[in-house]
Amino acid sequence: MAKRQVLGRPVAVKEVLKGFLKPGDWDALKMRRQIRRVWEAVVPAQLLAQTRLVDLRRKELWIEVSASPLSQELQFLKPRILQELEKALGPGIIRDLRFTVGEGF
Repeated sequence: MAKRQVLGRPVAVKEVLKGFLKPGDWDALKMRRQIRRVWEAVVPAQLLAQTRLVDLRRKELWIEVSASPLSQELQFLKPRILQELEKALGPGIIRDLRFTVGEGF
């Protein structure tokens, strides 16, 4: 019968993930979490289920919506959303919002 291997003390998940993720990855994850918090705070609840944050490219946040009229409605909220994102992330991180109609809804 084989001897049981002695295990070291438990390691925090954060420490394990540090071995897999690069330092820049942590910053990106933190920023995505902040973007999601702002999005959920600013966009009305009835619209949240019909939107999906897709990507951040060239300082533009891309959002997929379920229908074209919804993108027009979100255009009216765009200045407020950008203002709140600037407060949370700092100036110049996100300069514009781009809405695209998706099929995943």
